[in-house]
Amino acid sequence: MARGQQPGNSAITVWMIVFVALWLTSTVFLVILYTGQEELNTENKRLVEASSKLISSTEQRSVALASSARSGGPTVVGLLEGARSETATLATGNAADDVAAIRNERDKLSDAIQSDKLVPNPRKFRDVSLLEGWSTLYNEYKAAHALLETTRQGAAELEKEVNRLVEMNATQKNDFDKKASDLASQLAEVEEDRSRFRKERDDAMAKQEQEFATRLKQNDDELTQERQQFAKLSKHNAALQDRFRAQQEKFGDVLIGPTSLSTARQPDGNVLTAVPGDGMVYIDLGSNDRLTLGMRFSIYALDTGIPADGRSKAQIEVVSIGPTSSECKIIRIAANQVILEGDLIGNPIYDPNRPLTFMAFGDFDLDHDRTIDSDGLETIQAIISEWGGDTVNELTALTDFVVLGAAPHRPRSSQPDGQNLSDRARKIRDRWDNYQESLTAANSLAVPVLTQDVFLNFLGYAASPTVR
Repeated sequence: MARGQQPGNSAITVWMIVFVALWLTSTVFLVILYTGQEELNTENKRLVEASSKLISSTEQRSVALASSARSGGPTVVGLLEGARSETATLATGNAADDVAAIRNERDKLSDAIQSDKLVPNPRKFRDVSLLEGWSTLYNEYKAAHALLETTRQGAAELEKEVNRLVEMNATQKNDFDKKASDLASQLAEVEEDRSRFRKERDDAMAKQEQEFATRLKQNDDELTQERQQFAKLSKHNAALQDRFRAQQEKFGDVLIGPTSLSTARQPDGNVLTAVPGDGMVYIDLGSNDRLTLGMRFSIYALDTGIPADGRSKAQIEVVSIGPTSSECKIIRIAANQVILEGDLIGNPIYDPNRPLTFMAFGDFDLDHDRTIDSDGLETIQAIISEWGGDTVNELTALTDFVVLGAAPHRPRSSQPDGQNLSDRARKIRDRWDNYQESLTAANSLAVPVLTQDVFLNFLGYAASPTVR
């Protein structure tokens, strides 16, 4: 019997072993499965975090939509390519352009806008979206369009104004043409009258020039005769002067001094032409008579001659010199006086044959301020030299004139000669003695004496308070 139950116990034992093996196996599998599930959960969490970094929820929905499409529908890549192609078409018009090509076209257009300098502030189109660029461009277009419309309106108004002005100008032009035609006719008449007047004037001037040449020749002939006569008289006068000097040496102080300044009162020439009211006159002296530019002459009436005090009615200055006549400017004329042809001219310093010699001494008050001028003597000598005379410091019988100033301060007569004199007193006495000696010598030698005022009168300075 025991042997008969042995097989059944063995089967139970086998099943128990199998059950235990299965349990162990399942337990191990569960442990492994649980461990794997944890790893899967950790990996899934990591993948979710990585997915959130790679794709947004909106993009996931797009992918899900594409994934749920039926078989044979658009793929994700196809959708993306379609979007890119449509975007490229909107941006450049070429569906094949990629992002780099679109950006390159945009940069080329931006560079062209900036280089053409037609758009103000072109940099604002550099990095903007297509819609923003269109919006900015449209706003500027609207502003330019509004300005253009305003300009068109202004141009229309200007065109109306121009048309009005053109019509007005046409009317004025017609009036101007008519007036111009009338003026042209008047101008032709004036030109004809002017030509006739010029011819008459030229004929009259030619006649006057011929008459003037004839009269000038006559004057030159008469002047030549007068000069010849004057030369004869001068020669005769020189002989008389020699005889007079000889008598002077013989009789000395017995002779009476010169009276009425006969030598100084001899005229040097005459006025050839004088027109009342004109500032120029012509005289009968020229370069042949040793005349120089700037020389002055006093003018005296022919009927009265040269007075003893030398006062003249006018004074003239030589401005142009010819061979036998000269043009002179009137620099002074007395009130109620008129220069006439034939009037006498004189300058006591001038002589056509030789330079006259002068000796000046004494004190001079040229500005009549009752104060002796420190440079009065030098001024008188400068005037003589300016008009061609010579000055000497020693009086001789050959001296032509003495210009006499006031007597110097007279020294006190109470001072004895033997007493020692100061330098100032000695100078005063010496100046007084020299003055008296020179005056005595002039009288003894019969040299004409011109006082300061008479000398200045002869030179035409009578109307001026100063000769400086």
